[in-house]
Amino acid sequence: MRSPITCDDLETVELNAANDARGQRAVADLLQSWALGAVPGDSVSRGRLLVAASEHAAYAGDASRALRLARQALATGDHVSPDTRCYVVSALLVCGHLREAVALADEVLTDRPADVEAYLHLGDEFAWHRQAEEASRIYTLGLFRCAGDDEATEALLGAWRRGRPHPRSLDLRERVAVPAQGPVP
Repeated sequence: MRSPITCDDLETVELNAANDARGQRAVADLLQSWALGAVPGDSVSRGRLLVAASEHAAYAGDASRALRLARQALATGDHVSPDTRCYVVSALLVCGHLREAVALADEVLTDRPADVEAYLHLGDEFAWHRQAEEASRIYTLGLFRCAGDDEATEALLGAWRRGRPHPRSLDLRERVAVPAQGPVP
């Protein structure tokens, strides 16, 4: 029987993971085994371990495993901040299941209408997956629902600005008719 898992153990394993796919798979395997072999005294929930395993599976390029692990985390009933369903949304996006990800994100935001962390997490995920319009919709919804909270407003505005697609360079000479200049008197 192994010793209880602590937050420090989780952090150490994640920070020392090799950045290649093999190393990320190995960390996902270890975290999944810890979650499946939970022992009394573990200070990290099974859900949190499975969420972390899901994230490392995604980093390793194994989208279907990432989704499977995120769904297992949700099935534990453990709360993983901001909401365990947010990590399922992330895995759905990794798998390319946009409609399902949007529907689940909407469910989370309906259930947690004033949770700025949920808006930030979900908006950032959609922005990361090049879904700028959906990210903007989520940030804007958060701005309306968290309107009285100055810190939330500032955080959401900052995230919205970072998540917007960068406009391409604009050459004003292409847009503005420049009159032909004659000789200078």
